[in-house]
Amino acid sequence: MDGTVITGMGVISSAGTNLDDFWNTLESGTITYKEIEEYKEDKNYRTKIGARIEDKIWQCIIPNEYKLKYGRASQYCISAAASAIENANINLKDLSRLRVGVVISTTMGEIQVEEQLSVIKQREGSDRIPQELLSQYRTDNIVSALTNAFNISGPTHMVPAACAGGNFAVGFGKRLLEWDEADIVIAGGVDVFSRVAFTGFQRLLSLAPDMCRPFDKERKGLVLGEGSGIIIMEKTSSAKARKAKILGELIGVGLTSDRFHMTAPHPQGDGALRAMDGAIKEADIFPEDIDYISAHGTGTAANDKVEVKALEEIFGIGKVPPLSSIKSMIGHPMGAAGAIELIASLQMMENNTMIPTVNYSIPDPDCDIDCVPNVSRKANLDCVLSNSFGFGGQSSSIIIKRG
Repeated sequence: MDGTVITGMGVISSAGTNLDDFWNTLESGTITYKEIEEYKEDKNYRTKIGARIEDKIWQCIIPNEYKLKYGRASQYCISAAASAIENANINLKDLSRLRVGVVISTTMGEIQVEEQLSVIKQREGSDRIPQELLSQYRTDNIVSALTNAFNISGPTHMVPAACAGGNFAVGFGKRLLEWDEADIVIAGGVDVFSRVAFTGFQRLLSLAPDMCRPFDKERKGLVLGEGSGIIIMEKTSSAKARKAKILGELIGVGLTSDRFHMTAPHPQGDGALRAMDGAIKEADIFPEDIDYISAHGTGTAANDKVEVKALEEIFGIGKVPPLSSIKSMIGHPMGAAGAIELIASLQMMENNTMIPTVNYSIPDPDCDIDCVPNVSRKANLDCVLSNSFGFGGQSSSIIIKRG
């Protein structure tokens, strides 16, 4: 069977809105979240910090008509996809002649539009809601924005798999290529920072008051983030035929649900365990072939502990490869997390460097692993496992190897 390779990537993140800035921020261990101005004096919020995208350069490539027609999530995707297409060295005219699939994950969709609709309804009544806002709200507008922006046709799918969705989108994109439903797949995830999500995590008592400390004994929760990660996927044969630079090969996918709880992970890591096992089996490798793990690593007490427990089941106690969580620096961009972390993993392989888990100071006996604490580390990385888990018991693992 023809393999699946990644030939392009683009990112919109608080760590950077181009690949170079994104890598430099992560490699240096720089924290990108801070106190949010509008919540600073709001007594309804215990936690005030979040990771927002402040760089506006990403907007430059968005036509004004698209800024009026589509919401912020769609615009993030258009900008990230344009960067990925350029990175893949694909001529836009070629896209219109090919079967191009689009698979995008999101947790909240165009949630900022919903917030605007709610404000207008409360202040002025339902009959005063602008029609253009209603049209922006539809979540399927995100994939429509991409097909319209790049004049492409092919299967389009939105993936509602919560914070595991980025890997679900990439995994489903791999299947579209294997089923010969598409020649190229644009896959990834997106979520925007919103009051709805920020309030929801506050009420779940899941937000860290000061910083995200994955795997640290004193960890107190996650930091909410935002962004979009988009990759270009092709069959190995077609990528070689056009002499494309192969950034990595996607060799294994494991997608599961642990059927346990709406917000809490299965205490034994059932779904995570089966996702990793499925990815390893599809990749036809041994656990010891994996050099590094891009951890889900939210910084919450339960998630980190359960992820480590599942890893120890797969690799053995004391045998888990080095791992780290970029959420310690960029927060948790929800449905975009898996795709953004995949891009970071590809860059780690390219630069032979493991990104650190920052803010780590006190080892936790329940998380007895090497989390590459605080400082990046040189290493030869040929095979990487990336984990993403989400509410509703969604679990996803993907394995990439050096191109």
